Amino acid sequence: MSVKLDLTDRQIIELLQDNGRITNNDLARRIGLTTTPTLERVKRLEREGVIKGYTAWIDRESVDKGLTVFCSIKLSVHQLGEMKEFSKHMGDLPEILACYNTTGEYDYLLHIVVKDTKEYEQFLRKKLTQVPGVERIYTSIVLSVLKEQSKILVTENGNRVETKKNS
Repeated sequence: MSVKLDLTDRQIIELLQDNGRITNNDLARRIGLTTTPTLERVKRLEREGVIKGYTAWIDRESVDKGLTVFCSIKLSVHQLGEMKEFSKHMGDLPEILACYNTTGEYDYLLHIVVKDTKEYEQFLRKKLTQVPGVERIYTSIVLSVLKEQSKILVTENGNRVETKKNS
């Protein structure tokens, strides 16, 4: 579903991606509107599903989840019923942050976060290999992160909103 967004909507999205806790007053000031129309726009973007929610970025090591793993999964059967069953299992595993259906040699790419290699081994042996229909699992362990973000560029480069970082 495509939603029609004007430049002001895109500026709101850009600013909320930078700081989901920005006050409505500050948001309104930054985009050049008063608070009521700004709040109405934010509520409309939420209602229409453009803004799906708000979250906090957590330092994974500080919560003892310092190992990031990517797994490519090949299914043995490619029928709709089996794929739906696989999808259900992926939704039930909290270690999996994201599951992407992909093209190429493998069918799915999983983004997994666990404490360490020992915890990943347990996850792999006791959970992932037990999912029906999994034929092959290829694991890549992340050694270091060069870039990671959730922000999506939604304004044209020439129309970007000036965002200030608090020092």
